[in-house]
Amino acid sequence: MHRRILRTIDANINRISEGLRVLEDISRFIIEDINSSQQLKSIRHELSKSVGALSLNLLKNRDVEGDIGAKVDLTIDHQNLTSVVRANSKRVEEGLRVLEELAKLPEFKSMLSTAKLKESRYAVYSIEKTLIEQLSLHEKPDTQSREK
Repeated sequence: MHRRILRTIDANINRISEGLRVLEDISRFIIEDINSSQQLKSIRHELSKSVGALSLNLLKNRDVEGDIGAKVDLTIDHQNLTSVVRANSKRVEEGLRVLEELAKLPEFKSMLSTAKLKESRYAVYSIEKTLIEQLSLHEKPDTQSREK
């Protein structure tokens, strides 16, 4: 397997897992939405299980020191939780799309399911909408408490 492709898969699995964890924790602890929280956890665990056969190869080919993008700081300050959800949803969706495309390569067809990755990506699109709708209810100014 091509080392650079394995590095790309590894980076995207990490990106997806980190983004899913942020979304899951917001859903679980802040919004307290059991359905979204469980869906996100399920997607995260399914991804981990699906790359199990690749795990050792991914780790062997990881090259943090040689990663030309590792030291680029693109940090963006978030204005509110909605922007955190948007940013992490996009991170997950884009990472899933990269894996979906790489899963079409002959050497990865037996290890990565294009259909499952696509299903997960569309599930995250839906969860993103749900979380943002729920946050919009919580982030509106509480005018009643200010009037008292």
